[in-house]
Amino acid sequence: MDRKTFIRYGSLAGVGLLSPAISLAGNKKKFNRPNDQEKINFTRDGLDLTTEEYTNLLSVIVEDEGISADSYSRGGVVEQLEKRMAKALRKESAIFMPTGTLANHIAIRKLAGNKKRVLVQADSHLYNDSGDCASNLSELNLIPLAKGNTSFTVNDVQEEINRAKYGRVKTGIGAVLIESPIRRLDNRMFNFDKMQNISALARENQIKMHLDGARLFNACVHLDKTPADVASLFDTVYVSLYKNFNAASGAILAGSKEFINDLYHTRRMFGGGMPQVWPFAAVANYYLDGFLESYKSSLEIANNLFEQLSKNDSFKIERFSDGTNVFKLIVNSSDLNGFRNKLAEQNIVLPSSDNEIKGFKIKVNPSLLRTDVKLLSQQFVEALET
Repeated sequence: MDRKTFIRYGSLAGVGLLSPAISLAGNKKKFNRPNDQEKINFTRDGLDLTTEEYTNLLSVIVEDEGISADSYSRGGVVEQLEKRMAKALRKESAIFMPTGTLANHIAIRKLAGNKKRVLVQADSHLYNDSGDCASNLSELNLIPLAKGNTSFTVNDVQEEINRAKYGRVKTGIGAVLIESPIRRLDNRMFNFDKMQNISALARENQIKMHLDGARLFNACVHLDKTPADVASLFDTVYVSLYKNFNAASGAILAGSKEFINDLYHTRRMFGGGMPQVWPFAAVANYYLDGFLESYKSSLEIANNLFEQLSKNDSFKIERFSDGTNVFKLIVNSSDLNGFRNKLAEQNIVLPSSDNEIKGFKIKVNPSLLRTDVKLLSQQFVEALET
């Protein structure tokens, strides 16, 4: 295993590298030493790199590959990442955005044009968590569908098409935005068959499609499809750079050359033309190739862990039928916080307890590659017994 692989699948320590996961498994004392670089987190979609890990990683990238700086978010390693992400999504072009909020907003703003109605999920990020930016800044009318559900249907879309077309004042639907996986619904996925049907109907009616695919690469593993397979149903796609690719911030918006060309002017108009973003782009660029394989391996470890824990009457795992990396870990304990704190002492980080499920909603990510199933299962059981 070469130096780059150590970093991509493991972690950093100081200016050097930690041993790979197999070595950690055989050295419990080293694993148990309080050290952020050995942290296993069940709280994030990615590795949740510490500031030390992040800066050391940048140093390694500079030493091994070099980093070409950008100018106002253009050129250099930013352009390199844009081209690679466009290729992965099989889109003609892509552009860096400082946030997913801006990526989604700019996408539907341009896609909709003069047709101001945009169909969205009622539980989508854009509708709930973006400060009504689309309506306040771009005069778009977001139409929320399927509250509490991951998916709306082709009939739902047809109904809104008819409402807009045959109303007393004729209007038009400019775009459909689909978020998948959906953060507010435990990273569950929009039904892919429904997505295909909606995409076909939208094209028949000259309605544009945008995917909020912040966690698209997660979903692809569960769908057994490539990112390009899913992206083909949409005119534009947004992918987060920090959810899966461990950047400190940033997003990519991909689409046709015509759509992306000169979009940096709109980005700057909204205050998003940051002078330099190479520290974000370089790290995302570094992890792009390895994520799908590392996430698959992480799921294998997680499934093996769940199997081991399920043999103990104190643990139960519940899965979402349309889920991705979020699972319910139900723990038979009167002191969930104490259990969580015991694991934290071993650098195993759980989210806050969920009283409704009497346990935790945990996330699977490549930090699991820093350990092995036998050791991790043992630590869970011991944390409950002590």
